Amino acid sequence: MGRSGGAELSTTTRRLDDDVVVLAASGEIDTVTVAALRDPLLELAGRAAAGGTVVADLAGIGFFSSPGIEALLTAHQRLRAAGATLRVVTAPIVRRTLALVGLQRELALHDTLDDALAAVGDRHV
Repeated sequence: MGRSGGAELSTTTRRLDDDVVVLAASGEIDTVTVAALRDPLLELAGRAAAGGTVVADLAGIGFFSSPGIEALLTAHQRLRAAGATLRVVTAPIVRRTLALVGLQRELALHDTLDDALAAVGDRHV
């Protein structure tokens, strides 16, 4: 079954404190829309300080394909190189897709934003 055209992706960014930024996305992530996720995510990764965390809140994603995987992996690698962390809040389709390609162990996946933020808090203890 194919998807119809007109896919959209919207993102918002909010800084919770000096160390934690949440990038929330809703809609569909595919080759047409991935830049709306990738570009701000990589910008945040480029500015991240050691010990910082970027949370990619993808709970509002209804379609997720390989460009989204690449965007998450690139951000994860850049953040790790800076001594920072990427946490991903997953919609069911995102979690299934990441599990299919074996990335559920590479990326810090969470079911809710509260879970991801609690994990950040645990890290600071």
